[in-house]
Amino acid sequence: MRIALAHSHVNTFGGGERSVLELGRVLRARHHEARLVLGGYDPAATYAELAQMPHTRVGRLYWLTARVHAEAVLANSFGANLLSLRNGARVGYWVHSTRSVFLQARRRRVDLVARRVIDWLAVRRSAQLIANSRFTARRLRGLYGRDADAIVYPGVDLVAFQPGPSVAPAYAISVGRLSPEKGLDRLLEVWRDVVDLPLHVVGGAPPEELRRWQAAAPSGVHFRGSLTSTDLVEAYQGAALAVFAPFGEEFGLAPLEAMACGLPVVAWREGGVQETVVDGETGFLVTDPVTFKQRVRLLLHDAQRRRTYAEAARARAEQFTWQQTALGMEAVCQRLLGTPGSAPVA
Repeated sequence: MRIALAHSHVNTFGGGERSVLELGRVLRARHHEARLVLGGYDPAATYAELAQMPHTRVGRLYWLTARVHAEAVLANSFGANLLSLRNGARVGYWVHSTRSVFLQARRRRVDLVARRVIDWLAVRRSAQLIANSRFTARRLRGLYGRDADAIVYPGVDLVAFQPGPSVAPAYAISVGRLSPEKGLDRLLEVWRDVVDLPLHVVGGAPPEELRRWQAAAPSGVHFRGSLTSTDLVEAYQGAALAVFAPFGEEFGLAPLEAMACGLPVVAWREGGVQETVVDGETGFLVTDPVTFKQRVRLLLHDAQRRRTYAEAARARAEQFTWQQTALGMEAVCQRLLGTPGSAPVA
């Protein structure tokens, strides 16, 4: 099958970009003719492996005007979903984010209102609306008055991300862009009272923003910048546990990668992380800073519990593979062709 994987702003180490890369790899391995359509592509600011796949770079007008030569089009971002305005019968929109500024109803600027209207039309015209979690599906219903046609979870590379040798507790790790929605401010406040365990923060930001985060951080917090795949795995493997506190994140690849590396996860009980982290089994889900600190210290000082949770975390991660993601997307593409697929979609 000829499948186009489209993303309109490929310039960060984000979950949407990772999903395009890994899904494209697996689809090609399964003998599909998968090609990437990339807008705003900055190879230096995102996954270098994207450039190694067949791809086409396009400008902004492409999303509104192009007729895509593919049997199925899988859009992976707000801009790319505009392809459904001219290709709707062949477009499946895999939603990774519902937090764009133009979707906030209180924003009354004319340009944002116009963008919201165009986006609403595009979503309504997409032949298949695919959520990356049950949480996202609920958000889509509220935003667009449309139920998701499928829930397809992103996956994790279980070969690349795997537990390393046992080490003494060295640090906690948090991975994600240094941006407000990732909840780094919540973590920094927690870490003012966690003096017995350093926190390593992995993720990129413009220099001025990085300096602001560094100035706001208590002692014991180390900013490691963006890491390549190999260095990221080593960073996970050197940690005692992983911590995350985003505001309503739709899925969250980083907690899944951490669990694949055998790390217990302590996370804020919001968003899609509730569908991957199992409270009291692979880590903890919390709703306030005091409990967050207590759970971190419990895992730090209880080696047996930490080992038990680490084994359960790896087993849980094994339920989310890119191969399973590809099966779900193949079923979506079959429906775009008008032929029911045999693979499960959620």
